[in-house]
Amino acid sequence: MGRKVKIIEVSKCVICDGTIRDLKRALVAPFLAERIWSRAPFCVKLVACEACGFMFYNPRLDDTDLHRLYRNYRSEEYHQMRHASEPWYTRKFNADLASPISYERRRNRLAPILQKHIDKRTIKRVLDYGGDRGDLVVGLFDGAESFVYDISGIPAANGVMSTSDPVECKAELIINSNVLEHVGFPRLLVSKIFEAVPGEGLVFLEVPCELPLRFERIARRIAQISLMALTRPALVRHVLRPASIYMMHEHINYFTEHSLTTLMRSCGGNVIAAGTYPSSGRAGKADMAWCLASKGSVS
Repeated sequence: MGRKVKIIEVSKCVICDGTIRDLKRALVAPFLAERIWSRAPFCVKLVACEACGFMFYNPRLDDTDLHRLYRNYRSEEYHQMRHASEPWYTRKFNADLASPISYERRRNRLAPILQKHIDKRTIKRVLDYGGDRGDLVVGLFDGAESFVYDISGIPAANGVMSTSDPVECKAELIINSNVLEHVGFPRLLVSKIFEAVPGEGLVFLEVPCELPLRFERIARRIAQISLMALTRPALVRHVLRPASIYMMHEHINYFTEHSLTTLMRSCGGNVIAAGTYPSSGRAGKADMAWCLASKGSVS
């Protein structure tokens, strides 16, 4: 028997409080439905904010849901449960997502952006907020202490100190990369990040810049659904439906550069710079949107 689903449906944008409108009917991915709610896939709505353009699935995931989803993230138990419904999610794919090469590629992208816009500030402590093992910040700043805060409970990488209280780190820079696309209430999370930054410290946000209605994304989803139906017959009646084309998976939010900067400002950040850059990796190609801000009044 599945858990009793707690529906947290919102009536306005979770970033700017703007008016939202329904876009599409979407199906919760079998893996998510099983891991979070222990139940069969069910339908939700894909909505868009008319003010900032932010798109997201409604209803939202709360902290309890996220803890269930990311407990022992990318462990063998996680892999087995996900592979049971997603044949393409192999052990190699799982490992490659957190490979040294992957993190090196990401650091090489971030380093020049940070160096350019941080200017003459001295970074003695840097915190990777929601960064799994914290591999992203290893060696990112010469001589800086590196910390990581993550709900998965996974041990920190070599050279990184794990913390259960981001405030205690007193990090001059907090990096939140590839996290906000997963959380139900991004404004609440970014507000907590700003609470952990001392004085006029800096916050750097980075997210995939995805468009769920683009042809390329829909074509990939159709291919995945077809493979799922062919290799996992028990799921056929659930996934062979129109709502599967806009399936809700781990990425439950869709950002643009504009909606990301709107989020930063709505949390009291003084935006220093923002932009996008093309990225590619084991999971495919995707533009990335980023925003750097200092703690302070709204700009």
